[in-house]
Amino acid sequence: MSTNEIILPYGKISKKKLVMHFSAYDIDLPIIAAGIRERMDVFRELGVAFAGFGTEIPENMSEQSPALVKCFFEYVGEGGDAKVILKRVYHLVWGGMIMEFPDIEEWATAKADLSSLTLAQAEVIRARKED
Repeated sequence: MSTNEIILPYGKISKKKLVMHFSAYDIDLPIIAAGIRERMDVFRELGVAFAGFGTEIPENMSEQSPALVKCFFEYVGEGGDAKVILKRVYHLVWGGMIMEFPDIEEWATAKADLSSLTLAQAEVIRARKED
């Protein structure tokens, strides 16, 4: 680790960039997006731009090595300590995700619906392979 990097439990700050990462098994994209959206106005005031997110699929994905969801932020402000500001953004993202996380019943229903959709998609793929 260089002196230009700050390692966080779920991310890394390098120079003027923050990359946050989440296990796709633990956190869904809509929860991450909602948390970021919840705090976007504060990010702008701090001079931080949200640069996007995406899923990084490991070469050998298994139950033990889930896909990672990565979120990218960049300090574009003038002056100030980019690392301190990006560390604040890191905490703001987590706070926004907690604020936006659905109650347990709503979350369980959404997970069940997603599971049903995934199984239906798998059946369609399986049927196409058999043809």
